[in-house]
Amino acid sequence: MNELLIIADWQDRIGYFVTNPGIMISDFAELLSFVFGLIYWNKFKQTPIRWFILFLGYNFFNEMAALAYYVSGLSNNNTIFYNVHQVIYFSVHFYIFYKYLIRKRLKLAVVLFYSVWSLSFVYQLFIKNLVLEYALFSTVLGDFLTMISVLFVFIEVINASTISKLQDNMIIYLGLGLLVYLVISIPTSVTSFVGWEKIGKDTGPRMEFYQILRNVGTFAGALMYFIFAYGFYRAKAPSMSLTQ
Repeated sequence: MNELLIIADWQDRIGYFVTNPGIMISDFAELLSFVFGLIYWNKFKQTPIRWFILFLGYNFFNEMAALAYYVSGLSNNNTIFYNVHQVIYFSVHFYIFYKYLIRKRLKLAVVLFYSVWSLSFVYQLFIKNLVLEYALFSTVLGDFLTMISVLFVFIEVINASTISKLQDNMIIYLGLGLLVYLVISIPTSVTSFVGWEKIGKDTGPRMEFYQILRNVGTFAGALMYFIFAYGFYRAKAPSMSLTQ
């Protein structure tokens, strides 16, 4: 009897993912962006973008590990995978923004942003059990600071390049993908995350509303990864190196 219950539970857990087109498309887009990054690795291997490509690989395999951990029934909570992911995510992105910026004031601003985010994350280590609880505050704060950093990079790149050359710069595609995702994801994620906790096991219209919000955020994520993949294909090898 217990074995049958475990099998049924496993089937229910995996069924939620394989029957959700948003999750399937998003996972495919994540993998595709990483594969394209590897295909065009030689374009970017001497630039900070190489760390972004490696991050995309980690990003996909972390997603698969979190899924396997949940589906296997080892736990009903795989939050720890996403909290660790948050540390690597913001570290990589702020590093890339810092390397691409030229003005000292903007570079210092990015360092300040990263420091503020780091303090917010450390603060949550003391007030939450981040093995079980999602670090929502530092995620939202980091996302806002990331958007500002992207705008800094856009301002410098646009001022230093002709319009025809912008399409050759991978940082434009990286920033565009992030902006598209974050503008949609921040409000939908906060609303659905907070609302989901409040409604508990309610299966009525409110649950459907929050599921729609989550799906919107998931499709926005897929679009972001498709933009990254196209950027790896379209962009030319940048002139800057890791020593700059």
